[in-house]
Amino acid sequence: MTAVSLRDVTRTHGQVHALGGVSLEVAPGELVAVMGPSGSGKSTLLNLAGGLDRPTSGSVLIEGTDLSGVKDLAALRRRSVGYVFQDLNLIPSLTAAENVMLPRELDGVRARAAREQALLVLAELAADQLADRFPEELSGGQRQRVAIARALVGERRLLLADEPTGALDTATGDEILQLLRARCDDGAAVLLVTHEPRYAAWADRVVYLRDGRLAEAGSVRMESAR
Repeated sequence: MTAVSLRDVTRTHGQVHALGGVSLEVAPGELVAVMGPSGSGKSTLLNLAGGLDRPTSGSVLIEGTDLSGVKDLAALRRRSVGYVFQDLNLIPSLTAAENVMLPRELDGVRARAAREQALLVLAELAADQLADRFPEELSGGQRQRVAIARALVGERRLLLADEPTGALDTATGDEILQLLRARCDDGAAVLLVTHEPRYAAWADRVVYLRDGRLAEAGSVRMESAR
């Protein structure tokens, strides 16, 4: 079963055709990078893949479930999909641990158990020492780690990352890709939007979007990128 499948998906916003007839599948354990010029539909593709937006036509399936028939998309996303947003979307009034805990608490997990889970995934990312600090007290790389921890908590099997290395130095960006690659190698599926060939080289496959359509695809996994 594929982790996520987009079948002939289109998305229009008024007269703007953001995506036109895109089909894409990502399997468990696979890291797929999405590249393309600004305005090509990369973020729209990511939003549709995770159920943040609905297609104008076509279908999106997560682990075989057609999202068009899901009434509570938010609950499905919390269980199955982790997001690393381009602007991170950390809540400034919550500590790092509280930001990571939030999806689990929304799913009814008690605070103590949610914190234990948050601390475990923060430790996995070598960020557990940041648990009680607020986002404004963290560096850009540290905030990225917290955002990734929030995306990973609860053992989600599909991870969507929109330019997760944006505004980071090369060394920190490499660390972020190592984390994503390791999670993928453990069986999660990763869909990564990036404009950097350096980071796309970590992927098993690269797809290119141009004017809302897939232009080409290929395998580019390079051991030299590691």
